[in-house]
Amino acid sequence: MSPLRRAVLPLVAASSLAAVFAIPAAERASAQMMGRATGRTGAFLEAQRCALCHSHSPRARALTDANGNDVSPFLTWSATTMANAFRDPYWRAQMSREIEKAPESKDAIESLCLRCHAPATSHQSRLDGTAPMPLEALDAQPLARDGVSCTVCHQAQATNLGTPGSFSGMLDIRDEQKIFGPYPEPTTMPMRMHTGYTPTHGTHISSSALCGTCHTLYTHAADAPRPFLEQAPYLEWRNSVFSDERGTTPESRSCQQCHMPDAGTMRIARNPMGSDFNIATRTNVRTHAIVGGNAFMLDLLRANAEELGVTATPDALLRAAAATRALLAYRTARVAVVNMRRTATGIEFDVDVENLSGHKLPSGYPSRRVWLQVDVRGAAGTVFTSGSLDEKGFLRGVADELGEPHRDRIESSSQVAIYEAVVVDAAGRATTSLAEMVAYRKDTRLLPRGWRADGPHADETRPVGVVGDRNFANGRDTVTYAIALPPDSARGPLTIVARLQYQAIPSAWANGLRASATAASRAFLRMYDAAPNTPETLALTLATLE
Repeated sequence: MSPLRRAVLPLVAASSLAAVFAIPAAERASAQMMGRATGRTGAFLEAQRCALCHSHSPRARALTDANGNDVSPFLTWSATTMANAFRDPYWRAQMSREIEKAPESKDAIESLCLRCHAPATSHQSRLDGTAPMPLEALDAQPLARDGVSCTVCHQAQATNLGTPGSFSGMLDIRDEQKIFGPYPEPTTMPMRMHTGYTPTHGTHISSSALCGTCHTLYTHAADAPRPFLEQAPYLEWRNSVFSDERGTTPESRSCQQCHMPDAGTMRIARNPMGSDFNIATRTNVRTHAIVGGNAFMLDLLRANAEELGVTATPDALLRAAAATRALLAYRTARVAVVNMRRTATGIEFDVDVENLSGHKLPSGYPSRRVWLQVDVRGAAGTVFTSGSLDEKGFLRGVADELGEPHRDRIESSSQVAIYEAVVVDAAGRATTSLAEMVAYRKDTRLLPRGWRADGPHADETRPVGVVGDRNFANGRDTVTYAIALPPDSARGPLTIVARLQYQAIPSAWANGLRASATAASRAFLRMYDAAPNTPETLALTLATLE
C-alpha cells in the first residue's frame, strides 16, 4: 500500500448520491414541502442535515474503511479547506484589505469572492432575485458558514460545465430539489423523506469541469482593459496528458481521481435508525477528504478553531493535514542531481525537476511558490547553500523575492530557482492585491506534462519570463549550478542535497497585509506570525561527487 493511501484511508470516505429519473411537477412540489418540513428554507440545506445518513454510527457498518475507521463524508469533508472556505482567515484578511483600499468596490468584490467562499447563500440570492448579502450579515448564516457544502456541488447542473459561462463560480444551480451523484439506480425514498431532494444520476459530478467552476477565476482591476486570470488549474489540466475530455488514455485522470482518492467498497449511507438493511454497496467510493496542497491552512484552522468557529474535530484536521503532506511528498514532484563534474574553480552539476501533477506546479492561488534549496556538503560541513530561509521566512541573500528573475544557471548563494507567479498592477509594480492584478511579470510555475504551445488554453497558461531557457519544457526544468569553491573546500568527496520546497503563503504575501488596519487582517497576521511556516518538501535527493 502506498504511503499516500495509508495516510488518506483513515480520513477518507465517499458519499455520492445517485439517482434514477426526474419526477413530475406535482411530486416535485410534494418533495419541496418535505424539504421545508425538515428545515430547508430555500434551495440549499445545511451539511449537518446530510450527516443524518452520511455520517458514521457505531451501530452501522456503513461509511467505514476496511479497517473499521470512520471515513464518512460528513466527518472528512468538515476538515477540508472547502468546508472552511468561509472561515479561511487568509481569504477574509485579503478580501478586507481589498475593500479597505477600494471601498467603492465593496459590493463587486464581495459578490465575486462569496460565489466560491459562501456559494449557497450567493446562489440563493440569485435564485431569489435579490442582491447578495454583505459579508457582515453572513456570519450569522449557517449556510454561509458551511462553505462549499454538499448541496452546492451536488445540485450543480451539467449544462454549462467546462464553458466560460461556468467559470468564476457561475454554477448552474436550480431549485429543482435534485441531488446529483455518480451511482445509478439509487434508492430515492429515504433522501426525499428526510430532505425533500431526489437523488438523480449525474456523471458530471465526477468531471473536472465541476471543479473548474471555482478553480478558473477571473478578476478585473478597475483600470485594466481586460479581466485577469487569477487561477486556472482546470485550464492547465485541459492542456496536459491527464485530461480525459478528448478521450481517455492510460494517463487520464480527473481532478477527483487525484484529489478524492478511492476509499474502496462500502455502503455510502446508513439508516439513521441504525440498520444498513437494503442499502446498496458501492465500489470505487471517492473520499470527501478532498486532499489539496494547503496543509499550512489546515494547521492554522486547527490552532485557532475556537476563534474561527471551526467545527471539525482536531483529530480530523490533523489527519487532513497529514494526507495533504502525503500527497505533496509522494505524488507531486521529483528531483535528480545529474552531470556532476569538477571544474578549475569548483564544481558544476545539474538539478532536474519534474512536475507529476496534472496542472502547473504550484497552481491555484497565486501566492504559492516552489523553489530549489541546494546544499553542498564537504568534510568540514556545508560549503554552499542556495534557497534556505531566514528566521522571518525570507530566502537568504535574495534582496527582493518578488523581483527575483527566472534562473537557468545558479552561481552564487544569492540566486535561487523559484517556480512562481509574480503579478503586476497597471503601473507595472509587483502586487499581492487581487483587485489590482493586470498581468504576469513572471510565471515560471512548472508546466504540466504534455502541455503544448498549440494546445487548449495555451495563450492563457503559457509561461512568462523563461525566454531563452530551452530546458524549461513540458513538465520539467533543469537548472545548472556552477559553484566556485576554495581549494580546501573542493577537495575530497562532496555531497549534494537538493530539495524542492513549497509554501502556500510566503512571508512576502503575508507582508502585503501589514499596512491594513482591518480586524480580519490583524487577526490573520497574529495567527500567521504565531505559526511555524516551515516549507513542505515535495522531493529530496542526494548525490555524491567523489
